[in-house]
Amino acid sequence: MRHYRSILALALAFVTAFLVSCSSPTSTKTLTYSPTQVERIQSYASGITALRGRMPELATLIENREWIDVRGFIHGPLGELRIRMGNLARNLLPDAQGQARQAAQDIFTHLEEIDEAAQNGDYRQAIRNYAEALKDFDAFFQLVPNS
Repeated sequence: MRHYRSILALALAFVTAFLVSCSSPTSTKTLTYSPTQVERIQSYASGITALRGRMPELATLIENREWIDVRGFIHGPLGELRIRMGNLARNLLPDAQGQARQAAQDIFTHLEEIDEAAQNGDYRQAIRNYAEALKDFDAFFQLVPNS
């Protein structure tokens, strides 16, 4: 009986050693941006920042109830915002990409709501969605690395 216990203990030791050697260690490595990635992200961010800087023009058009110009501004100067934000989001770290896409989608939804409000001449809907779009811009830029 002692002989079987020794063989069993030896077999268990080999199985344990084999399982431990085959397992992969859990990685606690945190992903960071390379200098090249930061440079690319900053180039995309600068274009988006420029478009964000033009948002007060949209507010003035809404305040003055210049609905045709509001729609023109959304489809004109802000028309390339979707492409730029998508390019930037694709270059973020994987855990930030989903949040960036959602923030961008929220911005587009608010711009579409402003467009609809302009079509209907609805000042309240337009100004409310304008304020929400600004909040979503801030949320989007929180995900962009500074340097």
